Amino acid sequence: MEEYKIKYNEWLKDPIIDEESKKELLSIKENEEEIEDRFYKDLEFGTAGLRGIIGARN
Repeated sequence: MEEYKIKYNEWLKDPIIDEESKKELLSIKENEEEIEDRFYKDLEFGTAGLRGIIGARN
């Protein structure tokens, strides 16, 4: 199984992830490209802080 799929499934099972985020993730369960786009790598942090869309993205 691809690493991004593993991360996606971990988010769905994680009790810390809120229900609204899980609903959003479930809404893309049939969209392989969207899942890969959201979970293919970790967000990078630098001295200026986080840059990226906040939400159900990894």
